Amino acid sequence: MGNYGEHRKRLVKELKARIVAAGGKGVRVHGGRGTAWGWIDVWGAKFSDFTPAQRKAVEKVCGSPAGANCWVGRIEDVERLLGVASYL
Repeated sequence: MGNYGEHRKRLVKELKARIVAAGGKGVRVHGGRGTAWGWIDVWGAKFSDFTPAQRKAVEKVCGSPAGANCWVGRIEDVERLLGVASYL
């Protein structure tokens, strides 16, 4: 199956693809760094506020309200949202 880092990269890629398919073109999806390594965050283009279309797509795919400029979830939450088996 590979390692946990590869699993996280696949989650980031799949989450971004689903948000873009839902109309959220231009969003940025990143895995956290350092102590935030277990988190995945979604940002508006250039780390600015979401456009109305981006916010709608993020909330549709992620199933919860997005902040003004980001949505943040644990890797375990993203696995559940995407219907992907947990790595652990």
